[in-house]
Amino acid sequence: MQNPARSLVDWYEREGRDLPWRRTTDPYQIWLSEIILQQTRIDQGKAYWERFVDRYPTVHDLAAASHDEVMKMWEGLGYYSRARNLHHTAKVVSKEMEGKFPDHWSELIKLKGIGPYTARAIGSIAFGNAAAVIDGNVFRVFSRYLADFSPIDAPATRKEYQTQLDEWIQEVDPASFNQAMMDLGAMVCTPRTPHCAFCPLKQGCKGLEKGVVAELPVKAKKTKRKTQYLNFFLVGTKKGQLLVRRRPMSGVWAGLWEIPSVEIGEKEWNQANLDGYELLGAFKHVLTHIDMMIKVYRGAEFPGEPTETQQFIPLDTIDAYGFSRAVLKIFERFLR
Repeated sequence: MQNPARSLVDWYEREGRDLPWRRTTDPYQIWLSEIILQQTRIDQGKAYWERFVDRYPTVHDLAAASHDEVMKMWEGLGYYSRARNLHHTAKVVSKEMEGKFPDHWSELIKLKGIGPYTARAIGSIAFGNAAAVIDGNVFRVFSRYLADFSPIDAPATRKEYQTQLDEWIQEVDPASFNQAMMDLGAMVCTPRTPHCAFCPLKQGCKGLEKGVVAELPVKAKKTKRKTQYLNFFLVGTKKGQLLVRRRPMSGVWAGLWEIPSVEIGEKEWNQANLDGYELLGAFKHVLTHIDMMIKVYRGAEFPGEPTETQQFIPLDTIDAYGFSRAVLKIFERFLR
């Protein structure tokens, strides 16, 4: 197969997106961008990246921050394990590595929160490692280019793609190649209505030649979604206070603060409202694999069992605490 990497990189140099983390080879700033952009749109992630770089100019600054401060800075991004891993790795790099990130992806991957994609991205962009990255964008581009109907969530497919892409990247600048693949998937070879006429790989694209671009990529597994039914409680607000508690350090929203809640069954959730409590409203909050059906009540006390971390805080101090996006929605709709 002819290596089209040069055409791809030439296209990137003309058409690639101008993003702030692409103007540096500082591994700290590149690592920050990669962690923030996991499961996050670029337009949203860019603002968070700028905030983090401004607040914590070096990995030492981030390592010195408190857990609550980092979680507050992350507030609204979701997937909070990323923030916990970010802080943990910053401490390791700062204290055990004298602030210097490993210069090869095979060592970077040993740091918490850095998987194969992130390690290869940092290694190629910051240190010139000839290591191709694979994510959803790359799977889509490559499966279409090959007209390959192998399930992209099968380990054998990933291994085969990785081998071929690692061969492609040897002949060009690794950073430009990987970023070109990202931009091609985001701007041209999009999930729906791809712009094949403008694609730098169209000459060798088997999917375009065979007319099967719209059918690719293929996935074998479908993740089963779970539905949770929850009652959340705003307690103490009539006295200018708010009852809050810290969540456990594992599981959904680990380590964040929340207003007390109780998970109940679907039938109970749909039945009559709670006696002695004012129902403020209900809404659906969607996580990756969970649909949360939420009712919000106001009352004088929390009807469930108290926890060790449960406490009242003044209403005017809630901005100092890190809350999940679901709780922020409650504040926006029923408290502000």
